[in-house]
Amino acid sequence: MKIIKIFLVALCFATLISHIQASSIEVSGSVSGHWIVDTVKVMGDISLDFGQSLLIDPGVRVEFKGYFQLMVSGRVIAQGMPDAMIEFARSDTTGFSDTLSNAGGWKGIFYEHLDPDTDSSLFSYCVFRYGKAWTTGDSIGLYGGAFRIIEFDKISFSNCLFENNYANRWGGAIYARNANIFIEACTFRHNRSGTLELPWGYGGAVCFVHSSPQVISTLFDHNTSTGIGGGASFEHSDPVVMYNIFQGNYSGLGGGIGYLRSESQNPCSNNLVYDNEARFFGGGIACIRSHTVFVNNTVTDNFSVYGGGFYCNDSACPSNYNCLFYNNYAAEGVEVYIWDIRSAPNFYFCNVPGDTSGFAGSGGHEGYHGEYWNNLDTVPEFSGSGSYPYQLLASSPMKDSGTPDTSSLGVPEKDLAGNTRIYNHRIDIGAYEWNPAPGITEPLSACKKMLLYPNPAKGEITIKFLLDSPSIAGFAVFTMEGRRIYESERKHYPAGWNEIHWEITTSLKGGISPGSYFLRLESEGYQTDEIFLLMK
Repeated sequence: MKIIKIFLVALCFATLISHIQASSIEVSGSVSGHWIVDTVKVMGDISLDFGQSLLIDPGVRVEFKGYFQLMVSGRVIAQGMPDAMIEFARSDTTGFSDTLSNAGGWKGIFYEHLDPDTDSSLFSYCVFRYGKAWTTGDSIGLYGGAFRIIEFDKISFSNCLFENNYANRWGGAIYARNANIFIEACTFRHNRSGTLELPWGYGGAVCFVHSSPQVISTLFDHNTSTGIGGGASFEHSDPVVMYNIFQGNYSGLGGGIGYLRSESQNPCSNNLVYDNEARFFGGGIACIRSHTVFVNNTVTDNFSVYGGGFYCNDSACPSNYNCLFYNNYAAEGVEVYIWDIRSAPNFYFCNVPGDTSGFAGSGGHEGYHGEYWNNLDTVPEFSGSGSYPYQLLASSPMKDSGTPDTSSLGVPEKDLAGNTRIYNHRIDIGAYEWNPAPGITEPLSACKKMLLYPNPAKGEITIKFLLDSPSIAGFAVFTMEGRRIYESERKHYPAGWNEIHWEITTSLKGGISPGSYFLRLESEGYQTDEIFLLMK
């Protein structure tokens, strides 16, 4: 009996030792398989080879014991949980603030030139802290504090926290080139790029080059860059930037967001850009040789020396629809600063305090030659409290003051607060739609059965319309006062969607003057509501 007791005690002790040992592992070199322990201690550079997978369990801490990297050529699945996030961090962060050394950081996770057949990598409920892109060797080592992604699309981040990461050059947390990755419901906080000695920091949190990422429902909070884009920078890129909040970010140009040399087809829409600062130009947003379309953004309480809210330079011709600018501050160009005469930003159905008389720079004042249609110059009347202080009051003049025709703007179904985007048949100005009963909406008007593009229009436009049954139909054009100025030839069309192509300049004798009009589809026993048409 005594021998059995001794054996059982020894067995329990061995089991306990095994459990203690299994609570952490040490890795270096090639890795793969399943990390199911409490802590993974990274003792040297590690790599995941092509065809291999690495699964990381919720709650695992990946602890880099030195300035080491993870080079990925395979697939990583790191899916944590809200109460058991996966953490990637440096064990000893002493000296992290020193921008002239790699002290206190880990080298980051790299995806570079992967085989196109490689499976997707997924990161959800992960934390990335103290990644540091710094090297005295190859300059690529200066990019992407936590991630460097080059020529690979299949990566998604959701519900992740990127905090206190640093890049000597571009992308404090993420640098991506030719990489159409997906980011949703993440938080980027206190990430930095660039040094005070060299103003080369692009994208305090994220920097994209030649990419078409999706950045959705993400918070950019107090990130810093020395060049452009305190929160995010996009160069030669066509991103989807939607439902994001940029707050408290800082940069040389574009405290919140910076667009460079981009002809974006995807709009930047339904974002709140507030309390950001630029050392020189564009406290909220900066556009450098970019033609981005901005839709229903609220840009307020930003600061810069020039252009508190919005800045354009180097032949930049962005277009703003339904955007709300208010209470930005600058020594010159409180809301808008246009550096050069070749830059010509457009504003349609926006709120711009001071109107064009407040535009500063060579392209402002008498040098302004952009399109400026149906804009307001008034106080927006924010709620000022609650979870959404920049939501509109019931008395706000922003209500129902956006463009009557949103068909070509890619407007999403919800606003930044999750309310139905179009209430009472007409979109509001800004990122928030006033709605007395969140989640409830009145039906859209019948003009959803007719679409126009391009709108604003010049030359030829296409009119698409939906008929419930075969009918003889045509369209008519009216002035804002209701005067009918044109009727098209009426023809027989089948049920379903049909198209009419209208050459404006040849149809109207002497052409049509630039301005605002209404277009109405008319058929036997049926007509749509008027749809707004803006002629250039």
